Parts: sequence; C-alpha cells; structure tokens
Amino acid sequence: MKKFFKNTPRVLLFLATNEKAGRDKLQGILHYIRLHTPWSIHLVEKPVGTRQVGDLRAWGATGVILARLPAMVDTVRRAGLPTVVLDSSELYRAALPDASYVISDSRAVGFAAADFFLSKGFQRFAYVPETEEWDWSRLRGQSFEERLGEKGFSCCHYDGNFGNDWVHEQSRLARWLLDLPKPCAVFAAHDGRARQIIDTARSAGLSTPGDIAVLGVDNDEILCENSDPTISSVQPDFVAGGYQGAEMLERLMRGTQRKPLVVMYGVRGVVDRASGRPSQVVDRRTQRGMEFIRLNVGESISVDDVVRHMGVSKRMAGLLFQRALSRSIMQEIQIARLEKVKNFLLDSSLPVGLISLQCGYKTEMHAKRVFKQATGMTMSAFRKQYRQKRFQIRPARARPILHRIHESEGP
Repeated sequence: MKKFFKNTPRVLLFLATNEKAGRDKLQGILHYIRLHTPWSIHLVEKPVGTRQVGDLRAWGATGVILARLPAMVDTVRRAGLPTVVLDSSELYRAALPDASYVISDSRAVGFAAADFFLSKGFQRFAYVPETEEWDWSRLRGQSFEERLGEKGFSCCHYDGNFGNDWVHEQSRLARWLLDLPKPCAVFAAHDGRARQIIDTARSAGLSTPGDIAVLGVDNDEILCENSDPTISSVQPDFVAGGYQGAEMLERLMRGTQRKPLVVMYGVRGVVDRASGRPSQVVDRRTQRGMEFIRLNVGESISVDDVVRHMGVSKRMAGLLFQRALSRSIMQEIQIARLEKVKNFLLDSSLPVGLISLQCGYKTEMHAKRVFKQATGMTMSAFRKQYRQKRFQIRPARARPILHRIHESEGP
C-alpha cells in the first residue's frame, strides 16, 4: 500500500563533500528536493566530530543516502531504514544487502576515455588505477582496455604498490612511466591520480603532454585547473546520480518501491584540457601562449599581450600557433572568448551586457555581432535553446538500467 507522508521526511546524507563527486551528488539531491517533496536533511561529511549521529532512529530519521563513507556502514545497517547507496556497490553490498544502489556506469567512463584518446590519434596507451582496489577503478581500466582492443590496440596496466608509502610508490611509478613506449596516452582512475602521474613524470624528466598525455576522471576543477599542465578529465554525471538517488529513496520511504534496485548513471562528457593533447601541439612556447589566453580571456587581452608572455617575436609566435593549431593567435582568443560566453549563458543568469564585459569584449554590441557570426544565433536564443537541456535533470537523462540487486552481477 502506498505510504503517505504525515510529517516531513528526515533524511541522513552521508557524503564525502571534500570530493567533487560528493559535492555534485549533493547538488543533485538538493535539486530533487526543491522540485518534489521537502525533506529535513542532516549532512554528515565525515564519521567523527560534531555532526556525527549515532542512533539514526533516535534522531527520527526516515531514510539514508550513503556515499564513500564506509566507516558509517554499521551505523546505517543497525538502523534498518530505507537506504540508497551512491557508488561502490561491491564495498557495501555484503553489509547492506537490502539497500538500493545508484552507481556510476564505470564501463561508460572507460569507453569515454578510450574514445577521447583515439580521437586525438594516439596509438600507445596505459592505465593507472586507484591506490586502493575499488570496484569502479578496476572496471574503468577493464572497459578502457576493452574499447582499445576493439580498435586493435593494447594497453599497459600499472600494478604498483598500493600501500601508504608514496615515496616508494612514486619511485616505482616513475620507472614504469619511463619504460612506457612514447608518446603514450595514460588514463588515470581519477583526477588526483592524474595529478600524481604528471608530477611523477616531471620528476623523471618526462614532459606532459609530449612524452605522455594524461586523462583523469571527475572533472574536479580545483585539481584540474590548478595543475601544470591543466588536466583533461572524464566527467561522470554525478549530479544526475544524486538526483536519482533522492528519487529512489523517496519511493522507498513512500513504499512504492519495495525491492532493492540498481540504477546506473552515465557520463556527461570529457573536458579537454592541456594534459590530454597530442605531442605535436605542445611546443612549450605555444603552450605558454595558450595557457595565457585561457587564464586571461575574460580581460581585454591582445595578440601583443600573448606574444610578450611567450617570449618570442610576433612573427615566431604566429608561426607557432599556426603550426600547432592551424589558426592565428587572434582566432584562438576569439574561440576562447566565445566558449566563455557560452558557459556564462548556460551556467548563469547574468544579463547579456554583463556577460559581454566578463568575457573580454569592449561593448555589448561587438559581443553580440561576433556571437551571431560564429553561431548563427543570438545570445538570448542560444541560452533559451540549450540551457534547459543542460540543467533539467531527469531520471531518463542518465539512461538508468534497473535490476533487482540480488539478480545483478554488479555495475
């Protein structure tokens, strides 16, 4: 029988919001709550401290969403409440056999990584897993190798020390990177691992990109945008995962879903940054110019500003950009500005005039003219057509795959 809520549902969210994935999942959960039934939520970000809740039923909890906090499994199990686990199903399944799961499609992540590198023309590949043997890390590597095998390519796998001694592991990782055939496209289990690879390669005298290209997972902007070079990254649709987790928990709390289910969510895309580019485009002087444009595109930068930062003559700078990108410095500035305008139109509610100034255009009129010439649309029309597609989060968006958990073989 359907259960009607007589009181506001009280939900415990155990989320590791220090990670990009956790923050995105929280965003999806909150989006669901705003659109549907109001919940009273208590966010537990770590298992100790002032936010710890020992007896969930004593707090009056009616449901639980758990993600990447295995220390809280026993607390959740003892409560016996409707529970949804986000990701890492193999880690929790034995302890929480009656829970439902919303998990990232790790195969889709691995396929996206392989397709990204293949589209860049790479022919040598490698995979570096997480330091701990998580199920998603293993599956990402397997699917990466599977997609490459379909195209006739092989993949080297790093099987280094998974202990806590980073000094020892970094030495072993450096030797492994040096032994790889060059140039090599290296897929890392997540962005933090990708940054470790880049740092280790640099200490070993290897260039990134150049000798190796690196691709991570999660699109953690704090890591990716503040690395040198910036890190290309596969972006799972964590927001949709959080939304689906909240939707599933509401069904469990209402009694409209009784049997445990597994739902998978997919990949939003790959964010292409400097670390994932082929070696032929990464002359260091060119890279300096491209990074300068990326960092200052919101200002009224000129070709001369870029040339000065590159430290070469204007003629040489132009030749380097043509050789690497088949376009001029000014064309690269215009492309970067247009991309920034699109991001503002889709990700903010700022008026067009203010967006124009934020993106380095001197006047709104000039920005509108350039945008219309490049896209064939006005800024307002672009925002209206594409914003809804980007922000409207629905269960169908992630192409959910439903199974009974007792009949499922995992993600």
